[in-house]
Amino acid sequence: MTSIKSLEVEKAGVENLENAPVPVGAYDGMFDGVTLPAKGTPEREALEKRLKLKIDLAILPMTIAMYILNYLDRNNIAAAKLSTLMEDLHLSDTQYSTCVSILFIGYILMQVPSNLILEKIGKPSIYLPSAMAIWGILSACTAAVQGFGGLLAVRFLIGFAEAVFYPGVVFYLSCWYTRKEISSRSAIFVCGSWLSGAFSGLIAYGVTENLDGVRGLAAWRWLFLIEGVVTVGVALAAIPILPQLPATTRWLSKEERLLAVVRMIEDVGQRDDDTSGQEGDDAEKAKAKSAFGGFMLAVKDVKVVTIFLMMFSFAVTAGINTVFPTIVGSLGFSRPKTLLLTAPPWLLVALTSVLNSVHADRTGERYLHMLWGPMLSLIGFIIGISSTKTAPRYVAMILLLQVYNSWSLGFTWLVNTTARPPIKRAAAVACVNIGGNIPNTFVTYLFSAASATPHFYVGFGVCMAFAFSGMAFATLLRLQLARANKKLTRGETIDGMDGTTGYRFLL
Repeated sequence: MTSIKSLEVEKAGVENLENAPVPVGAYDGMFDGVTLPAKGTPEREALEKRLKLKIDLAILPMTIAMYILNYLDRNNIAAAKLSTLMEDLHLSDTQYSTCVSILFIGYILMQVPSNLILEKIGKPSIYLPSAMAIWGILSACTAAVQGFGGLLAVRFLIGFAEAVFYPGVVFYLSCWYTRKEISSRSAIFVCGSWLSGAFSGLIAYGVTENLDGVRGLAAWRWLFLIEGVVTVGVALAAIPILPQLPATTRWLSKEERLLAVVRMIEDVGQRDDDTSGQEGDDAEKAKAKSAFGGFMLAVKDVKVVTIFLMMFSFAVTAGINTVFPTIVGSLGFSRPKTLLLTAPPWLLVALTSVLNSVHADRTGERYLHMLWGPMLSLIGFIIGISSTKTAPRYVAMILLLQVYNSWSLGFTWLVNTTARPPIKRAAAVACVNIGGNIPNTFVTYLFSAASATPHFYVGFGVCMAFAFSGMAFATLLRLQLARANKKLTRGETIDGMDGTTGYRFLL
């Protein structure tokens, strides 16, 4: 039997688990007298299967719904542009591009502070939905703007509030799922963004065709209002459904909470808060638990820097999401048909990204699974530049989005690579997500000129160059991790991970 005092990894400091601070868990007396079946027994496997099912049902459907609305509220301005937004607010192309970009300035500024706050307070089921309610209110308020200045201000504030969500959920998932479980769960969660790309066009089609002029409001105003109100409703529903962290989720039994804690300890050979693998004296170890200390651990890790550059590069390529309706519009169809044609490419990438990540989890391989999506996107860009025929261009538009197959997997590779301490993991996720969103501040300008359509030479050319760059950095990361694994095999300590525990980085 396994108890909190008799884990297989006790040598790594697990005997002090009851003294660990929140958010790892307030363990004082919590698990006294609670034991688990021994690891590898049918009883333990059955208990673990039930626990994962409970957590999957609680976390995944709700975070998918939240992410769908996160992307809808962020990118509905692209659908609004196809309505009368530009005329009603008297916007130039440059002003519109600025309103798209400004959201990501707010988004970038709040990334790191938000994740460090989340790691410290340890209340994800309250923190994440609260931020969602705020951006939903702001999105609804967009329906009332009367000019460029008002739209610019509300878009900046929406970005500030939305910054909480994606890096927060990635960190949240890393607290519940082991290294070989998180890739598929992350991909299922990220499906929310791809599905929102499909739903965005369908919803915009329904609103623009049926609500334009109702009660004196333009269709685009109804679009912001409806989606904002729905966002607030889902945020309120999420609070009682989402679990907190493994040791502090009240609707799990004590046995299930203990198992949730033990699983994560066994995955890396030591608990999250343990600093036994950290170099330095007690003061240095204490610093590693602080917000600033975790941030410095992240930015000083060369592997995190490589992932930052890799995801930045792929994000430039993926930046076409901010102008995708415009790209599809180059086919020359009517506005309703254009909105409908944006849906299938997003539905396909939702399917392929999940299949890719599920297979990556089953094989434990990361590098090759990161490459094939950008390669397909490169083919799409080549077709898009070279052909003006409807059929091949639409095939190109389907392929362009396949770079997103690497998106959730890239963050999974990141949390696999920065397993502990959690404050470093939280900071690393936020920092890399900054890199993944900086391109959204400028990619839209590459497609803004009226002369850019239909070939989009500048935009597609830049995206192609960064797709190659991203694959190069992925190759560099694999070499860095392979070198680190050799050191771990020799029993050395790498970034706080003790090679004697059997921990190895996934390649």
